[in-house]
Amino acid sequence: MIMTRESDYAVRILRALAGGEKMTVGRICEAELVPVQFAYKILKKLAKCGYVEIFRGAEGGCRLSADLGALTLYDLLRCIDEDLFVNACMSPDYECAWRGAHCGECRFHSNLAGLQRVIEDELKRRTVGAMLG
Repeated sequence: MIMTRESDYAVRILRALAGGEKMTVGRICEAELVPVQFAYKILKKLAKCGYVEIFRGAEGGCRLSADLGALTLYDLLRCIDEDLFVNACMSPDYECAWRGAHCGECRFHSNLAGLQRVIEDELKRRTVGAMLG
């Protein structure tokens, strides 16, 4: 699946932080209806990708560090869910039992590969900022 629940929550977190102010996880979760147990995991991924800063301690919280007008949906989804395949068979390490048994090319796989390219191109054209705008 391309847009997982986790990537949806990541968009919501970025939306909450779009104003530029430092916010606590609790405020983000309340404003964007993100479960706390997901928020911490997602914020770690967003920080690792350089999209948010996390501040620890009594005055802790997080703040947006990315330009949402430049951050593509593709890059965000890759940050959260490394694989963006329309079907498992798109993964390079996937071993298809059908192709193995039939010693041939799967027309369905070939068509999905074209669809995969179109979707990736669209995701690369769209920024998170424009989609939230």
